[in-house]
Amino acid sequence: MFENLERKINNLIEKNLYPGMVVKIDQDGKEIFHKAFGFNDIKKKIKMEKDTIFPIYSTTKLITVVGAFLLIQEGNLNIDESVSKFYPKFNNDITIRNLMNMTSGVTYNWNAEENKSAIISIEKLIEEDSLTIHEIIDKLSDIPTKIIPGSEWVYGMNTDILGGIIEKVSNLKLSDYLREKIFTPLKMFDTDFKINDLKRKAIKHNLFVNNEENILIPSYDFHWLMPEKLDEVPNCCLGGSGVFSTAKDYNKFLNFLLDGKIDGKVVLEKKYLNEITSNQISHLKDAKVWDFNSDYSYGYSVRVRTKNELYPLTEIGEWGWDGILGNSTLVDPLRKLTMTLMVSVFPANNILIQTEIFEALYKDFSL
Repeated sequence: MFENLERKINNLIEKNLYPGMVVKIDQDGKEIFHKAFGFNDIKKKIKMEKDTIFPIYSTTKLITVVGAFLLIQEGNLNIDESVSKFYPKFNNDITIRNLMNMTSGVTYNWNAEENKSAIISIEKLIEEDSLTIHEIIDKLSDIPTKIIPGSEWVYGMNTDILGGIIEKVSNLKLSDYLREKIFTPLKMFDTDFKINDLKRKAIKHNLFVNNEENILIPSYDFHWLMPEKLDEVPNCCLGGSGVFSTAKDYNKFLNFLLDGKIDGKVVLEKKYLNEITSNQISHLKDAKVWDFNSDYSYGYSVRVRTKNELYPLTEIGEWGWDGILGNSTLVDPLRKLTMTLMVSVFPANNILIQTEIFEALYKDFSL
């Protein structure tokens, strides 16, 4: 059934753009495709396995948002509360909603402009892992926001702050809260803020281009925004980038977000699911969500397809997100389709995945 998808993935691996991948696809909660391609370590010729554990980076954000909505559903958190209620040094105009839809003005280092060095110093402190998330957020609050809160879409460390708020409201460490509320109920036993089995660790590769030749080189000590010891839960759990998972586990989470049910019981009400995956920046004129075409807008930590006119065609309502090392997700509510693609390379050419691989997937479904 997935001839186009497999052909495209193998083609990209043959071009040396990726060492290997794992892809998991479910429909109506049932597995229809699960396969590992290529190598986990291209130098040592270690094959990729379906249960390889990847750093999922920014696809952590959606997990944290769902964790926050569980508190909202319980009445323990208000989406329009000011962040300064929890961290007083922040601008009073920044709300929980601004954190969720990336309109607070908090940045990463690469889009911080004049505050770049200050953000880099905070990132180094995170990697040293001597501070808690609350101490990190306190340092972030000293940096002026890039924009007037609510006025533009600016990608940044918003869900890291949201994770700190979850800790304060729940009186639990973020790792414990998400394990209790999401990972354990969904039987996501390979998902955590640490790698539970280092033998299954995904090896990150660096991609270089030399005379139009793609060269992949393993990077065995990579830990951007993570401590060196990856098999222990860090002091500072980042709600925006700190989780490790497998394709199988993460797809369980995506399946849950189709109806909000676990074992037939509603855990997150449909109205909240709809809110997460609806356009939440419609008030912003000409907002550009990275390299996605203009058919896409942004919900709460996910791209959201509002039109279906531009390549690659999927479906109105399709949503998902991706991480800095290339892992990508796609959810098509109309088809009850979920896909998790795991890869670990930098630069990951994410747009290739979100165009050529997505196009191949939909070609297979149109046959």
